[in-house]
Amino acid sequence: MRESFLHFIWQFQKFNATLLTTSDGLPIQVYSIGNYNTDAGPDFLNAKLLIGDITWYGHIEIHLKSSDWNRHKHQHDEAYNNVVLHVVWEHDEEVQMANGQILPVLELQNRIKPELLKKCNQLIKSPDKIPCATQFDQVKNIDKWSMLEQVGVMRLKQKSEYIHHLLEKNNGNWEETTYQLLAKNFGFKANEEPFLKLAQSLNHKILIKHAEKLEQVEALIFGMAGFLPGANEDYGLELGKEFDYLSKKYRLDNLVLMKAEWKFLRLRPGNFPTVRLAQFASFLSKNVKCFDQFIHFADQKELRMMFEFEVSSYWLKHYDFGKEGNRSTKTIGKSSIDLIMINSVAPLLAAYAQYTDEGGYMDKAVGLLQSLSPEKNHITKTWQELGMKSKDAFDTQALIGLRNDFCLKKKCLSCKIGVSLINS
Repeated sequence: MRESFLHFIWQFQKFNATLLTTSDGLPIQVYSIGNYNTDAGPDFLNAKLLIGDITWYGHIEIHLKSSDWNRHKHQHDEAYNNVVLHVVWEHDEEVQMANGQILPVLELQNRIKPELLKKCNQLIKSPDKIPCATQFDQVKNIDKWSMLEQVGVMRLKQKSEYIHHLLEKNNGNWEETTYQLLAKNFGFKANEEPFLKLAQSLNHKILIKHAEKLEQVEALIFGMAGFLPGANEDYGLELGKEFDYLSKKYRLDNLVLMKAEWKFLRLRPGNFPTVRLAQFASFLSKNVKCFDQFIHFADQKELRMMFEFEVSSYWLKHYDFGKEGNRSTKTIGKSSIDLIMINSVAPLLAAYAQYTDEGGYMDKAVGLLQSLSPEKNHITKTWQELGMKSKDAFDTQALIGLRNDFCLKKKCLSCKIGVSLINS
């Protein structure tokens, strides 16, 4: 038995409501179940009930046992003073609200069909990473795609929360925040942490001052990344001299990363952090300030023009300092650009939409994702095998979010697909 199951039972009124009474025998009539609350506070807000001969307007709190009310310290929390009904699986003791009033209780353990609980447990206890995989073909397409649309927007909002966190640390500076977000995503999955740490150590304003000279931008980037002490070739030595001067000028010596923080293992040479840093330096040299461009671009073509840069000649023939190898491309690849748009530009638009309370930016974020090709990875492949063929990046982002935030966490009772299976 899980509390989430009782939330489902109350939300969809999946219990025997014949002669419904409180634990002390007062008749109950439900006019409105209230609004499901996923934030702090009571579980369902603004319900309407008739208990005895009195109509109540207030909140519903749900627990496995009545005693959980005291165990969760609700008796000391005035936010729960407007609870009008305590819905529980087992009523094991009387409880009081902060104002001393006895809380009316509805016990459900003898009002729920056992097969309903059995269906729920079959999903939640499934060993599969997608619990409903064996039943997935029984779900109506409208329920599947409706859930995906909900999760796609939810995933954008989740990513925007991270951006708001960065924005707060940067004292409301959107340009600095965009630079750090972009750095994180230039590192892709393997090196996102050292890339972000680098950007947080090397202020964007410093790079802006030197953007016209790519060699100085590279000196700052590679110097702060910790790669220059071991660079013995002419080019590396030149960058080292430049960084020695700039690091003293801007007092950066104590902020330099260790080379050991960067990951090379199991990466193709084209994805080495040294190559990505060179690309990042070239991008910053061309796009001095990119927040405004990311927010107000006219179309995808305009966005892609920002990535039409060439790395410096040294990096056309090297994958690392002192390690030669001809590069097949002078710039960043299309699939990498797509990932940056998916993980940087679209979430930035969503974050700005929430910050300004202007829904047009959220629409633009969704539109951008819908204009990009669907991602290909092991998660999207799994869904494809279940018949979910993605049209675009919005679909694949939604499928990734569905798997990570619902399937792996066994939140089947919060998922329209899981609910449809239990209700069937």
